[in-house]
Amino acid sequence: MDDIRIPKVGEVLTGTVVKVTQEEVLVDVGYMFEGTIYKDHLSTEKVNDARDFVKLGETIDAKVTKLSHGDETNILLMSRIDLERAKMKEQHANELEDGSVVKAKVKRANQGGLELDYHGLALFMPNSMVDLKETGEEFKKSLVGQEVEVKIMERRTNNRGKDTFLCNRKQVQYDNIKKTEKAELDKFQVGDKVEGKVLRLLDFGAIIQLSDHIEGLLHVSEASHRRIKHVNEVLTEGQTITVEVIRRSGKKVSLSLKSLLEKPWDLFVKNHKVGDKVEGVIAHKTNYGMFIELPEGVRGLLARNDFSWDPQDNLAGRVQVGDTIEVEIIAINPDKQQFALSKKHLEYNPWGDIKFRLGDVVSATVKSFQEKGAIVDVEGVDAFLPVSEVSEEHIGKAEDVLKVGDVLSVEVTTFFPKEWKLVVSRRKVTEKANRAEYAEHLKDNVSGNQSLKDLFEKFKK
Repeated sequence: MDDIRIPKVGEVLTGTVVKVTQEEVLVDVGYMFEGTIYKDHLSTEKVNDARDFVKLGETIDAKVTKLSHGDETNILLMSRIDLERAKMKEQHANELEDGSVVKAKVKRANQGGLELDYHGLALFMPNSMVDLKETGEEFKKSLVGQEVEVKIMERRTNNRGKDTFLCNRKQVQYDNIKKTEKAELDKFQVGDKVEGKVLRLLDFGAIIQLSDHIEGLLHVSEASHRRIKHVNEVLTEGQTITVEVIRRSGKKVSLSLKSLLEKPWDLFVKNHKVGDKVEGVIAHKTNYGMFIELPEGVRGLLARNDFSWDPQDNLAGRVQVGDTIEVEIIAINPDKQQFALSKKHLEYNPWGDIKFRLGDVVSATVKSFQEKGAIVDVEGVDAFLPVSEVSEEHIGKAEDVLKVGDVLSVEVTTFFPKEWKLVVSRRKVTEKANRAEYAEHLKDNVSGNQSLKDLFEKFKK
């Protein structure tokens, strides 16, 4: 009896299973009587039948929970629960390596951060590691009782040998966002047509929200086929649009809207034909004309000689780049994708129907006066009557002899319809009339006593 070692409560003993029933297990631990493990102390799991957990002859460890011996009673009660819990705790501690991600329950919030529990192991999360966005005591308190995913950053042991694991929830959030971003980004390939929301309008383009974490850039040059100064000419914030992915470089996604729109030339030829009257914006002025941009985004040439029927009209000097102008389509070249425009074809050409020959005598109405003559209306066009051609006599100004509204007979002396140039003479008509009258009078009335000088003087009056 003296050689038999007496176990102590709390001591862990190793023994052999000598009997197993549904309710209990008897273990020979080298003492004067066997230890008993009831089924409720056999495992942390629920035990309905002890025979499902241990076998006869199996060697097991158990912890002494109660010991009493005497003449009438001998009791050695044992349990495996604490051993199992300690083993599980050690296993869980091994899971908490630096960098591992686990789910832990928030037990309480303190001034410095959050205290968490992971299978009985203590974790601590500083305030700076709680959340990517939220801060403050109220938010921390809202997490108490919740199970959160955290990343183990460091294992610390105090002077009493107790371990505490430093953890970080914010890093997990960040890592998850990056994983989600990559997964979302991989969905967008060059050539894909995707739907997005206009998030922001910038000077150089627009930011399009493609998914929860992915944004793309729609450069202003890809927003429209026509030249625009700012994307707000075609887009508004909050608008949902369909765009095409045209480039991908790392996390950058470049988008195009115009690639999905009908090409300007195709739209132009579908909507227009020669003879159509259209409105366009003056996009550029040159020495030989002006380029007019139509709403479809195409530009046609308004040549200088198609400005006006009037060769003296300086249309280019009266308009500015950006002005809207009405023109007519006079030619379309599908092969070269070019078209020509005219402004003069929208106007009546008063010179188009006039047919004069030099020497014709026509009726003219005085409209206005100039320094060197008068402007007269001849069949709806302006003609010039030089001061030297107003009268047979020398005069200083045309208005000395004429007044506005006078109706005159004049002779055509110069006629260039393409140049809108018509010069007439009243003097020639007067001279011819005087000569004819003189010749007729001479034939009927000349006497031997009249001199030629007398006759000329008479007809000059």
